[in-house]
Amino acid sequence: AARAAAARAAVEAAAEAEATHKREIERRMHPRTYEDFEVLYNELEAWRLQETRRIDESGLEIAERHAEQQSLLLKEQKLLQTIDRLKLQAGDENRDKRVRKSLQMMSAPKKWQMSDGEVAQVHTPFTTRAKELAELYNGLRLPNLSVDERLDVLLHVKWTVKEFDCNLTRDIVELIDREADMLNRGRAESSLAGLRKRLANLFLQFVETPEFNPEAARFQKVPQEILVRPNVKPIDGPRK
Repeated sequence: AARAAAARAAVEAAAEAEATHKREIERRMHPRTYEDFEVLYNELEAWRLQETRRIDESGLEIAERHAEQQSLLLKEQKLLQTIDRLKLQAGDENRDKRVRKSLQMMSAPKKWQMSDGEVAQVHTPFTTRAKELAELYNGLRLPNLSVDERLDVLLHVKWTVKEFDCNLTRDIVELIDREADMLNRGRAESSLAGLRKRLANLFLQFVETPEFNPEAARFQKVPQEILVRPNVKPIDGPRK
């Protein structure tokens, strides 16, 4: 029995070591957190110090040592640029994850305790509204749509925001009209990337505004009464 227990412990320890090794490789290949990037920066600094010491102790002539130092500096700069790109990518992915989670929570049905003790999940007008807006936002982010499919999404977003007249919704409508015009002219997908990103960001701002999506009020970190949002203030007078 003791041997069997020892064997199981050894197998479990080996499995844990293997899992830890895989996690360490993953966090270097696909860093996501502040701690992941600290590991990369610390390892880069350790490598730089080791290489500097190697060059200093190499016994090379001054000119050759200087060339080695320049080469090391270039390598360090390239590695730093790679880490910075990974950090930007991780920031975008983490932001997308937070947005998806927030939209899911806004759209989730309310849980009500019934008289018989059961819990019922019920959609209210506010959660239904949040769900519709989340679906439109996700539609704007969908890749590889045909021109007709993309135009259909743009049209639905435009109808939705035109229920309200403010600077934010006017900006959204202007971007939609600009993209629709470019699509009809046959512009390449690559030339629309910046425009689409700005449109998605503005529509996300619309979705996260309680004036347009009451469920969003639950997720605001700053009390609504002290927020100043001039771009969502209704505009008097004719729409542009």
